[in-house]
Amino acid sequence: MIEVLSLMTLGILLGYVIRQKKKITKRINHSIFWVVLLLLFFMGVSVGSNPKIMQNLQTIGLRGLELALSATFGSILLVWLVFSVFFKSGWPTKNSNSPIDKNTKSTLP
Repeated sequence: MIEVLSLMTLGILLGYVIRQKKKITKRINHSIFWVVLLLLFFMGVSVGSNPKIMQNLQTIGLRGLELALSATFGSILLVWLVFSVFFKSGWPTKNSNSPIDKNTKSTLP
């Protein structure tokens, strides 16, 4: 665990030092993209080679879908609750004087 925290701290310090060098940070960001894709590929190989996971893939998928839908509907419900409590005048519209609309481009009708 100390190795992980040390590497993360070292990365933060190095990122702080080179943050102004746009050419280097652009190359690092490009490299990170490909490393993440490679990581996803190897995770897929690991999942595909595990017979226990493959046998229970349907159950795991349904649980994942259930979790994703619950999180989405819970978020929508919470946003509705926050807006109905804190924005009693209703939802902001394009022509309203609501502070939420100032300095932003609204896509509301």
